[in-house]
Amino acid sequence: MPSATLETVLLTRDEALFTACRLRFAESGVGLTLARNQAEFRAAMREKGAGVVVLDGAHTDAVLGLGAEEAVAKLSPLLASRVIVVLAEAGAAPERVVRLLELGAHDVVQKPVRPRILAEQLKALVRVFARGGRPARGISAAPGDSLVMDYPRRRCYIKEEGGSRRELKFTRAEFSVLHLLLQKKGAVATYSDFRDALWPDSGSYREITHILHQLVTNIRKKIAASEARIENLRAEGFRLVQQ
Repeated sequence: MPSATLETVLLTRDEALFTACRLRFAESGVGLTLARNQAEFRAAMREKGAGVVVLDGAHTDAVLGLGAEEAVAKLSPLLASRVIVVLAEAGAAPERVVRLLELGAHDVVQKPVRPRILAEQLKALVRVFARGGRPARGISAAPGDSLVMDYPRRRCYIKEEGGSRRELKFTRAEFSVLHLLLQKKGAVATYSDFRDALWPDSGSYREITHILHQLVTNIRKKIAASEARIENLRAEGFRLVQQ
């Protein structure tokens, strides 16, 4: 059996669905993790580095406390480097399918699902968004492309004179902080944003703030040669802008 090359998180309370999919997914080279609540979802995203999130529309309220549309609207900007697929009830109204796609879902699959086909669909979606010719979902850039991050490959580059690029090296934590700032596209990343995305299990904002300031200091030194800089907004958070 091939080893898993694409990690996927399935948000559902339907363990029979998870069991039916897990073996077939593995045969297609796709790893599958079950998330039955918010804590399990956060842990899976943190530990597995999933490239795909599958939302069971019948269970988003039980798992996240949100309807399917609300869940997609909330998760889409936070999971900008991942593919989001929604499992909808059989015979779902076309208007609902369109609405889910407009809110940020990459595909809507109606039940009952065929696990092996679904696994291949997920792989195809990831290939589409990683294909050359247009920016992939995993690529984030500062204004003017002075700083470019390839999230799936964990690489970051700065633009140098003559148009060439130089790769920068970051720790895992520094990389995650910078990626969140790039996703905001110049808007403020609040302390709550960092906590929800990077340290969901931490109960101390003081500890998070201290660690975050240390990481930002290190990042500033490493990107000093680029035109990008990180602004500190007192009591709010940080934002990435171009000089």
